[in-house]
Amino acid sequence: MNWKLFIGQAIDKAENLLINSRLSFVKKNYPYRRNCIFDLKRTIGDANVILDVGAYVGDVAIQFSKWFPSAKIFAFEPINESFDKLQQSTKRFKNISSFNIALGDKFETLEIPVYNSATINTLKEACYDEIAQSTQKVTVLRLDNFLSEQKITGVIDILKIDVEGYELEVLKGMGDYLKKVRYIVTEVGYQRTATKTHFSDMDIFMEKNDFEIFNIYELSPIYNVRTKLHYSNNVYMNKHQL
Repeated sequence: MNWKLFIGQAIDKAENLLINSRLSFVKKNYPYRRNCIFDLKRTIGDANVILDVGAYVGDVAIQFSKWFPSAKIFAFEPINESFDKLQQSTKRFKNISSFNIALGDKFETLEIPVYNSATINTLKEACYDEIAQSTQKVTVLRLDNFLSEQKITGVIDILKIDVEGYELEVLKGMGDYLKKVRYIVTEVGYQRTATKTHFSDMDIFMEKNDFEIFNIYELSPIYNVRTKLHYSNNVYMNKHQL
């Protein structure tokens, strides 16, 4: 194993043990910008509704469930194989509900390429070195329609989005519900590619809709090009504290 990777994994493991200890000293003194969900827990306290768009196999949804046990968590994953794993991994978490749909800015049925590297599946036209193994038809809904059907009318504490370049379509599909969101966690890119929503485009959208940057996490350079940024996970906060 690469020694840098080994050291990095050891540090991550030690930090996770420290955070999960839930000691009051850690909660008060642990530095911000190290763990997104832990920071949100310290900021929000309890949460009622959390949306996980692009839930993949449920890793993030499970962390949300552990830190916000009283929240109702809606996890969305359109790829059938990933959705089956999502259901399996979250079945013991009673506050997680899973939905085998995609989300966007309009109702439609689309065909999505399915890759062996499941984390790169996207509704955008992508140029990957990897060849898609198959295609799958997916149903795309607007989030405002979904939330209305679920009779969710109050505040949405956290909206997390990781959909490989389709983030703005998901946000536009929120309609007026966007005003009810307290915090948005979303992946952004720093190079102009189809599968990463560019930071400047996201920032313009957020500013227009009265959100401001709260924190930036996992700021990652392009592999083997340390001087260029690739992506990060950014948290935006509603300027009108709900």
